[in-house]
Amino acid sequence: MAKVKVGGREYEVEVRGDSVVVDGHEYPISVREENGYATVKAGDVPYRVQLPPVGERASGMTVLVDYRPFVFEYEGQLAGRPAARERRTVETGAASAGPANVKGAVAAQIAGRVTAIRVKVGDTVAKGDVLLLLEAMKMENEIKSPSDGIVKDIPVTEGARVSEGQTLVVVELD
Repeated sequence: MAKVKVGGREYEVEVRGDSVVVDGHEYPISVREENGYATVKAGDVPYRVQLPPVGERASGMTVLVDYRPFVFEYEGQLAGRPAARERRTVETGAASAGPANVKGAVAAQIAGRVTAIRVKVGDTVAKGDVLLLLEAMKMENEIKSPSDGIVKDIPVTEGARVSEGQTLVVVELD
């Protein structure tokens, strides 16, 4: 068991192979590595996670989750096999509700489920184009592009549950 502090909040964490226990709640986790980042699925929620280079990984490191930086501090033993990487990202994800702070990031204004993605990476979009559909409180909401640009990343998948403030799409300005 270790104490983990992310974004000013403290959690009790225990790594158990393919799951992690955070403050007494167990979450199944899976990791898919891609092009310098990992997609970590905690329960049914995917997170795009980028860790610092191996030599810079220590308590106090900054981890990017859905393009937002979080300072990750810990006390105690966090080593776990095979889930050493997963445990860092799940705690960060637990604190990831808040406004996206990456230029071009389009964040969920309410928690819900992604029902359809209408664009793909590389698409050119105009201000007001529908990027995806988000079901929240039994209503389907159109998530529109805030500006003209090119879709740089889509860190969510159809069917994924998302939290308020989670990055849905990144639109790079023209």
